[in-house]
Amino acid sequence: MAVLTRVELVAAPGPGGTTRLTTNRAEGILNARRTGPAEVHLVGTGAGPLGGDAVEVDVVVASGARLSLRGVAATLSMPDRVGRPARLDLRLRVAEGAHLDVALEPLVAVRGSDLHAVTTLDVAGGAHLDLLEVTVLGRWREAPGRWRGTLRADLAGAPWLRQSVALGPGSPAWDALDAPRVLVSRLRSPAALPAPSTTTTTKPAGRSAGCAVAMPLAGGGELAQAIGLDLLAARRDLAALDLDPTGFRSTETSGTLVG
Repeated sequence: MAVLTRVELVAAPGPGGTTRLTTNRAEGILNARRTGPAEVHLVGTGAGPLGGDAVEVDVVVASGARLSLRGVAATLSMPDRVGRPARLDLRLRVAEGAHLDVALEPLVAVRGSDLHAVTTLDVAGGAHLDLLEVTVLGRWREAPGRWRGTLRADLAGAPWLRQSVALGPGSPAWDALDAPRVLVSRLRSPAALPAPSTTTTTKPAGRSAGCAVAMPLAGGGELAQAIGLDLLAARRDLAALDLDPTGFRSTETSGTLVG
């Protein structure tokens, strides 16, 4: 039997620069727990998603609010008995002057699984968005599952980035990409990028290191991606792009979460 999982979070500004959760609803295989100042962790309460399941995560950060969204453990996409695909929808809306930092634990496509992950972003022009997504194909010494990722991002009401990637057995570019087992993507809005050096007079077209590349976007901001045969290699290459010491985290969100 297919399971529908829904998580809905709405963060709004509170008194004295705090952030409060006006909405925190969860049902299915995920729960949302407040774990620190302006921080929420997604906690798995069941296995999956299994084939045929649907997971929907909706996050809204209102103007003046701050939120860090984290995960407790990796998410395992697993097959069902009849080979149905599963779907995971992550929908983020970040208002003007809001701050959202998302760095969940890896999504692992177990052997025989088929998952379509769709990320939809609506980001205001002056909003701070730092989104990290990590996909691993197969567990240790296991054949990979199949994963398809679709990203639809709008910035300031206009199209910002459209991307579709398919990895795993049966994917069109599987051999051409030398069958990578890991894909790490980090998308940052213009407001989330470090301030340029005062001595820099020209902006580079992009940066690369190993199997990682950072690409400035036409609408502002930057997309950095790394592929590799293992997570350690992808992390190392992404870190070499000088995003930050680990290649994963932005500056920790400050503020206090109340209510």
